[in-house]
Parts: sequence; structure tokens; C-alpha cells
Amino acid sequence: MVTSGGTPAGIGIAEVLADAGITHVFGVPGGYTIKVFDGLRTVADRVRSVRAAHEHQASVMAEMYGRLTGLPGVFSGQGPFVASSGGFGLMEGHASGTPMVAITDTTDHGIPQHAPTQSTTGDHGSVDVPRILSAMTKYVGVATTPNEAVHAVELAVHHATSGRPGPAAVVLRLDAIFRRTDESRHPRLYGRPRVGSAAPPRPDASAVQALADVLATARRPVIVAGNGVHQARAYKQLAALARRAATPVVTTAKARGAIADDHPWAGGPLSPFGWQGAFELLARADAVVVLGSRLNPHDTLVESPTWLDADHRRLIQVDIEATNLGVSFPVELGICADLGALLDELVPAVGVDEDLAVDRWSDLAEIKASRDEPAVLHQSARPVPPQRVVQVVNEVWPPEGRITLDAGNNRIFAFHHLNIRTPGRLHLPGGQLGMGWGPPAALAAAMVHPGERVLSISGDGGFLMSLHNLATAVEHDLQVTFLVLNNRLLGNVYDFQGPDRRSAVDIGDHDFAAVARSFGLDAHRVDDDGALAEALAESSAADGPTLIEVVTDPDQSSDLVRVRDSRSP
Repeated sequence: MVTSGGTPAGIGIAEVLADAGITHVFGVPGGYTIKVFDGLRTVADRVRSVRAAHEHQASVMAEMYGRLTGLPGVFSGQGPFVASSGGFGLMEGHASGTPMVAITDTTDHGIPQHAPTQSTTGDHGSVDVPRILSAMTKYVGVATTPNEAVHAVELAVHHATSGRPGPAAVVLRLDAIFRRTDESRHPRLYGRPRVGSAAPPRPDASAVQALADVLATARRPVIVAGNGVHQARAYKQLAALARRAATPVVTTAKARGAIADDHPWAGGPLSPFGWQGAFELLARADAVVVLGSRLNPHDTLVESPTWLDADHRRLIQVDIEATNLGVSFPVELGICADLGALLDELVPAVGVDEDLAVDRWSDLAEIKASRDEPAVLHQSARPVPPQRVVQVVNEVWPPEGRITLDAGNNRIFAFHHLNIRTPGRLHLPGGQLGMGWGPPAALAAAMVHPGERVLSISGDGGFLMSLHNLATAVEHDLQVTFLVLNNRLLGNVYDFQGPDRRSAVDIGDHDFAAVARSFGLDAHRVDDDGALAEALAESSAADGPTLIEVVTDPDQSSDLVRVRDSRSP
């Protein structure tokens, strides 16, 4: 609350975050943000301050927090490092629609025109942090007074969660954080959230009926589920719609895991390393209903007409952001609405003739029956094929277990071969696909869900960028298992190079298990699938962080799971 004497700006910021329901703030105190963390001490019973080992880690943990909770994931640190290292998580959040708030500073010392050391105001001789942040956020507030600082955080929380979610940022000048608020000055501070509660945008009734009619009458409709399903946490509604509408569901890359793979109407994931059958369903469809996706070219093989011919398909698109409607393909009907609200109305409105439902089921069954399961999934070999590693995870890791993926071939094989049995438990970088995202994301998941064990799957290249996460895992005694696939190679890069152009992809044979033990983790290095299964089973019941390093076959190319476009050689 604002008192007659005013409130220190750091405390005012902390109260805004606490009143918004935010439970964690990640970061590396530095510059003027030391005062932010000082303020957080006053709300320590509601908000946990988590010192990160690096701004990269803090930004990813905040991004994962935003995905898991729907609240802004907050991280804080000094300007130059939030805008550079912290940009990793911000860019992912910007592309993936994750609510985030970055709180940083300009370290201007009250004389920004003279560009003091570490100053980031954009004046002559200094880096322009507000301008950098504006390229990867929905909103940037530059605060010059304490009132502006507190209000800017209020607005950042609001922007981050309004419409299509995304990152926002607050940049603090010297006077904004070192002084007290003044109730006699603007902007006025009310001491409560700017919006107490917000009703989600609901669809027009006629649009819902039109969509229900398409699903009821099309001969071979397909639902494309996008990341909006994750954002709306609409897993049960999506599963119910698929059954009631007797319509196959395929997912975009970012929506992998939005529907269980063993759901009878699940058609598999799109993307270059998805399932061939998912694209066959698209190719046969006479109506495509897109839920919470703008149809990224990554998901349609660069808008290949082989699989999605907009000139010969009825396209209906639902998105919370009106500007996403019709962006990639022209649509017959565009519906701007909260996906959860729409599904709540659509599911009971759909009805399908029994004979038509049987025809659709037969078509889906035919496509599913054509999917081959490669023998390598079940073959023992040294070194272990990455496909076999994924199958061991399928066999050992609990069906409800939470998993984070990273980038590279380790991600590609996991994306393709994982058997997702519980919706909403697989998390992967889908906006920028940066190496080093998976391990810190797993840390955040373990903090948000302290009763769950989280499995982080990454390669040796990505994990080299993430060694500092071992320290954080031990410091907070987090229930995380790091599974590192070590093939001594940047495998995905090498796949593009080929043996005649091999350059800058080889990695030394580092002993990650030994490194992990030096941090205090229980760690094992294995080179066969039996030992892997045993170590993975033990880790699932362990108390505290563990690491399993598995030596994998470098000759397994991602081309083995690449979807073949008819236009490709």
C-alpha cells in the first residue's frame, strides 16, 4: 500500500508482483536491480527469490514458469546482461506466446549523457537496452520516477497476459528505483491489480454453429491443434472434441503432447520430423480446422501444397489474436476467441452421423496401420542408438512424468519417437529452438511442481551450454534427472554438412557424469540400453538431482525420421 510517506520503489514493485499471484522471481542481482531483490524480501512469504547462475538460465526458467502457470514468468538483472544473455528466454517467449516480465535497469548514475560504465540508456556512447528489448517484447516501459516504476510493472503484467501472451519489460532509471513513491504525483498508484478479473473473449454463437456444421458434414475433416491448446490448458476439451466430432487431431510442433498419442483420434505431430501419417491426413482432408495456431511454415513443410492446398480445402481458424487469422493461408472462417471458451461451447454443439464417423475412423485406421516402427527402437547396441534411448524412456519413465527437450538431433529423435501418454507433460523450445533451453526449463518445472520428478533430455552440445544448471539443481535440491546423449558431435549440423564438408561440429569426449559428481549429483555414465534402463528407473525414484550420460551412436542421422515431401529429392 502507498503511505503518506511513500513506499520505496523496490517494495512497491514487489507488492505488485505478489498481488498478481506470481510466486517466483528468477535472476542475478546487479546494478539497480539489487533494490528490486531488496524489495522482494518484504513479500518473501508470497514470492520466492531464486538466484540464478546466469541470466540465460534465469530467462529460460522464467519462460518455463510462464508456460506452466499462465502467469508472467519474472526475471531480473542488470541491463546489459538481461538484454544479451537474457534475450535467449525472451526471444523464445516472444515466438512461443509465453507471458514474461523482465525487470532491468540502465545503470545511468544520473548522468546518462556522459555514458558511464555499464550505462544502457541509448545516449551517445552507450548501448540502447530499451530499443534492444523492444525487438523481443510486447511492451517496454522506461521508468524515470518511482511512481512510473511501480506503474510500469503493473502495465507489464497486464500486457504480458493480455490477448496473445508474450514478454514485457521494465527498464529502471536511477531515480526510479532509489526513491519513494509520491501519492501526489502521476501516475496514480491504486495498490491493487489494474484488472481484478477478466472475462475471456467468447466466440459469436453463429460462428460456433458454423464450425460445428463443418465438423458434422465434412467427409474427411482434420483438426490441427496448435500451441493455443497449451496456453488455454484445453487438453480435456480437445480430447472430448475429437471423440464427439469423430475427427482426427494432428498437432503443430509446439503443440506436441497436447493430445495423448494413444488417444483413438490422435493423428500425430506435424513439422519436418513429425509423423508421415499426420501429413497424409492433411492431404486427404476436405476441411481443416485450426485451433490456436497461425500455421507456421515449419509445420506445413514451408507451406507445401502437397500436404495443405488452400485452394482445395475449407480452412477454419481459431486464434486469440485476430491478426493471426489468415496470415499463412486464406481461411473461409476466422474466429477470434479464447480457445478454452470456444471449446466449451463447441463440444456440446457437435454431432456426427454414425455412418460418416465409421468412414472417418476407417480412413484414420488405414493411415495409422501404414506407420512402420523401426527395428532400431528395440535393438541393443554399443554405442546406443538415440532412437533406442527414446524407447527406453518410453518403457521406464512414468506415463505421467514431465519431460523437457532441448535442440538438435536429440530433440528430433525424442520428438518423433516419444510416446506421450499424458497431455501437457512434454515441453520443448518451439519459438527459436535454441540449444541449452531444456535443462533450465526442467529446473523451473521442478520448482513449480515440487512433487514431480522432471526428466531433461539434451545432447552433449546443448548440455555444454548448461553446466551451470547443475549448481542450481543441487542448491535447491530439485527433483530433476538430466539425461545427456553424448555422441561427441553437433549431429544436426553435421547432417546438413555431410562427410565431405565436416567443419566445427566435433566435440571432445567429455565425462559429464564426472562433472556432475563434482557438483554433488548422483551421476552415471552408461553405454548400453540395459544399464540405461536401470539408471533411469533408479533416478525416477531418487531424492534430489541426478544425471545419466549415455554414449550414443553418432552415425544415426535425423534424415531417418524426416517427413518426405513429394517435391523433395
